[in-house]
Amino acid sequence: MKKLLILSCFFLLFLSVKPLQTHAQDAVEHYVVIGVFAKLDNAVRWTDRANKMNFSAQYAVNPANKYYYVYILKTPEKRKAFSFMMKIRVETEHKEAWVFSGKLGIEEPEKPVVKETPVVIEETPVEEQEVEEVPVVEEKPVEEPVVEEPVVEKPKGKPFLFKLVSGEEEVLGEVHVLESPRATQYQAFKGNEIVYLTAPRNSEGAFIASVQAPGFRPVEITVDYKDPGIFSSGVGPQNEIIIPIELVRSKRGDYIEFNNVRFFGNSAIFQPESKLELDGLVDLLKEQPKYKIKIHGHCNGKQSRNVVTKGNSNQFFETSTLNNRASVSAKELTQYRADLVKEYLVSQGIDAKRIKTKAEGGNVMIYPERSTLAGYNDRIEIEIKRGK
Repeated sequence: MKKLLILSCFFLLFLSVKPLQTHAQDAVEHYVVIGVFAKLDNAVRWTDRANKMNFSAQYAVNPANKYYYVYILKTPEKRKAFSFMMKIRVETEHKEAWVFSGKLGIEEPEKPVVKETPVVIEETPVEEQEVEEVPVVEEKPVEEPVVEEPVVEKPKGKPFLFKLVSGEEEVLGEVHVLESPRATQYQAFKGNEIVYLTAPRNSEGAFIASVQAPGFRPVEITVDYKDPGIFSSGVGPQNEIIIPIELVRSKRGDYIEFNNVRFFGNSAIFQPESKLELDGLVDLLKEQPKYKIKIHGHCNGKQSRNVVTKGNSNQFFETSTLNNRASVSAKELTQYRADLVKEYLVSQGIDAKRIKTKAEGGNVMIYPERSTLAGYNDRIEIEIKRGK
């Protein structure tokens, strides 16, 4: 009986420990990434460059998309990753550093090779039996029905691919195609994707490609539709004309754009995913007590609108019955948003005297108001002022 009791205890202990081991193996890691590359050579070169700048940079494959991610921190603590990311953005040239949460460098384990042992089967002699002859019936060949493949109509015009790059990196951006500098109508396309363009109707037979990308200077080129060779680097596998456009980063000093701080539509209330980046700024300001900041609020468009503000609620990241509703101008909306950032920082222990705010309204939009990327105009930027 005593032995059975001991074995039962041991078995229960084993069951309670095993899930913890499985959970530890499946734990998500958080990486501070400074570059993503499709080619291994570029990832190696970027890693070496970062290490020469005294970073502990490494690269690993993301199994989901097979790209090489160059990272300078790997940690199981999400807040630590966002705090380090904020420090890197402010104090180094890597203004676009970001946090990837998941697993890098995972490969499927090789299946063990199982050696088969030969099985010897003793054959017993089989007595021959008389076999009746079966008449052979000739089968008529069955004609297979002809299946017509559906004809896929190609879009009208020539295929183009505007390849937006900065050094070895592809850049997220939008290409606007106009027929003249004064044109009010334009076509908008995402960069690095194949698009079909019809011939311009102007006498020059040319179109203007204007590129907008967050954090980069605008670029504008005029392309001869019939002979785009002066800008083209060749033809792709789908006969698309490849036009590489090199983008140069804007010299913005210590302006940091928050990539993950987002608001519910027409509101001054944070979406839940905003908390991580805000907490990263909190940690940086606590680590560097001489830093002061100015919060710039931006929005898409200059028109007035009906909005929801925090009001008397103590919730920053969800709506509440205590929220206020009001009709405000674009500038007033961005003031509410900048003030909300300040209020959250103060709630986390940052001295209000270190924080200023500025409402930009819709005066500094990155993209046209009705473009596919217009949502990026709703943003918060932080200007860092380093005290002595």
